[in-house]
Amino acid sequence: MSGSIFALPVSVEQLAAAIKQMSQTDQKQLLDLVPDLRHIASQPSSRTVDQAQTTVARLRAEVLSVLKDRPLSPDEPFMGGLTLGQYHALPDEERTKLWDEWAGTDLMELEEKEVDSNALSAG
Repeated sequence: MSGSIFALPVSVEQLAAAIKQMSQTDQKQLLDLVPDLRHIASQPSSRTVDQAQTTVARLRAEVLSVLKDRPLSPDEPFMGGLTLGQYHALPDEERTKLWDEWAGTDLMELEEKEVDSNALSAG
């Protein structure tokens, strides 16, 4: 067998979608076949705090522009039984813990809430 590698017209997003559909056993086998993935996953993020803050500021400006600066009420339901006001009142450590919990949530299983198309979070 030769060492040739054939380029396939597959995007990273398509690969991610395929991997998400794999069983946990198959995902583990993939990690065994491509050990570099374990190494990459164990590396700390190369993004700096300044880069993250710049990204957040840019996204916030884009959202504000689209929503015409109309904030949501702090009484608006948010996630995990919390309102936006309750969520924003939490210390950073508690919010981080909640996001870690929510990261494993299948977003397709969440109940949708109707929100005004011009609404914006007050926090």
